Amino acid sequence: MIQKLGRVGLGVSVLLVATFTLASCGSETEPNALSDQELAKVSSVVQDQGTVIDGASCQVEIFRIQGSTTYGWATCAPSDEADPQAGAQADSFPFRIEENKLSRPDEGANYQKDVDKLFPEDLRSAIKQHATGAAG
Repeated sequence: MIQKLGRVGLGVSVLLVATFTLASCGSETEPNALSDQELAKVSSVVQDQGTVIDGASCQVEIFRIQGSTTYGWATCAPSDEADPQAGAQADSFPFRIEENKLSRPDEGANYQKDVDKLFPEDLRSAIKQHATGAAG
């Protein structure tokens, strides 16, 4: 009888772990799948409001969509490949879009303070990883 109760307890534990795992997979920390049109809209907002490069082409990585707020990372470069200086100029930055308004951290001394203000704590390590990769 004790052995049978142990098996039932183990079965319940496995079921709870599986349920928790499935619930975690659907949490807000995972980015929602965006259609090509939605991704193009985010890229357009980044190109129009976020980058300091005129005539830029931007690629975006979405970290999270939470309600009407989108968090991500953008890498922008001049779209004119005929310019020999174009390859040397790039603009990489984290962004937050609320509705259609983009915010990004200032560069320099205020960068980390702005990251702390603009992004949830659980996304800051991803931002730091991208920033280190962009600088290196």
